[in-house]
Amino acid sequence: MSAAATDRPPLTDLRVLDLSRLQPGAYCTELLADLGADVVRVEQPGRGDPIRGIPGAHVAYNRGKRSITLDLKHERAPEVIRALARTVDVLIESGRPGSYDELGFGYAQLAADNPRLIWCAITGYGQNGPYVNRTGHDLTFLGYSGLLATMAAGTVPATPDFVMAVPYGALMAAVAILAAVHERQHTGCGRFIDISITDAATWVLGEHVARVAAGGQVGWGQTANRRAYRCADGELITVAAAEAAPWAALCAALDLPELASPGELSQAEIAERLAAVFATRPAREWIDLLADAGTNVAAVNRVDDLFDDPHVKARESLVTIAGADGDATVWRVPIRLDDVDGTAAPFTPGPPPAMGEHTDAVLAEAGFSPEEREQLRRDGVV
Repeated sequence: MSAAATDRPPLTDLRVLDLSRLQPGAYCTELLADLGADVVRVEQPGRGDPIRGIPGAHVAYNRGKRSITLDLKHERAPEVIRALARTVDVLIESGRPGSYDELGFGYAQLAADNPRLIWCAITGYGQNGPYVNRTGHDLTFLGYSGLLATMAAGTVPATPDFVMAVPYGALMAAVAILAAVHERQHTGCGRFIDISITDAATWVLGEHVARVAAGGQVGWGQTANRRAYRCADGELITVAAAEAAPWAALCAALDLPELASPGELSQAEIAERLAAVFATRPAREWIDLLADAGTNVAAVNRVDDLFDDPHVKARESLVTIAGADGDATVWRVPIRLDDVDGTAAPFTPGPPPAMGEHTDAVLAEAGFSPEEREQLRRDGVV
């Protein structure tokens, strides 16, 4: 039987308890859930995770997960968390370093009951160093990491209208979790995983760090063959003809053979010549003419452009999720698992959970009787 024919996602047997808030943990556990893990989100009773208040975020990042409510600061919370932690493989959190130890259910405390537990902490600055208690959001981490300055190239950059540093941390967390799961097969023991979002963001600049350490400069510099150009309709296209072959193809297609070997022309002069040419036609015409000609020219899409894009449709990258609040369209997990004959593993994410929808079921799985569950409700624990 082929792997695809089983219809079992690869992480089907992985159980994850997610104590995190907002995007750092949500990105990570979305990826794990999309690959089949049973992810249980722990949310504050009556309020839930703030991510529910960000339009689109709840369905995008919490699809296919389960939700329970639990007041982590209640005196009985350690009892509940200990019981839950005995039933899971992985616990993910994004709290201040040491905060869960203070609440009575840190890694050492839970690992005593479940030595196989893998604890993953995703924080801005990691678990040690002088900045461990500093707070921030994605822009904070983007700035500290060096990414923002590198993108800005000496200018005052526009504030990104999306998170950029956080997903790097979330991806590192997912990779580390899977590495720890694999290691556990041989050792029988879990791990404490320390993920720093700023470390993960700076990792993207690896070659630049090495270059500066050796006395060089950060960045690649501004060149005419690697930048965006505005077209006659005001839309943008990108040119990434950084190697000799695509640059020659671009010059030939634009009937600018003299730029193939520009001699003493500066990059600014070459860019000015290209800008003048690209300003003569709308972007779509340039894409139709150049994109398949080996020139490395592409559209600068807005999100709404993707819904009608033929490549997106062919890849089935947009999927519809049926939920209690109606259908929702989301971007599918960018991991495709195909069998040797090309059969793709199915991707059928479930809807995002209502707040606390699975509290009773998850507590029952952890061994709480109906009477005990009712008492937890009366006490305001869940």
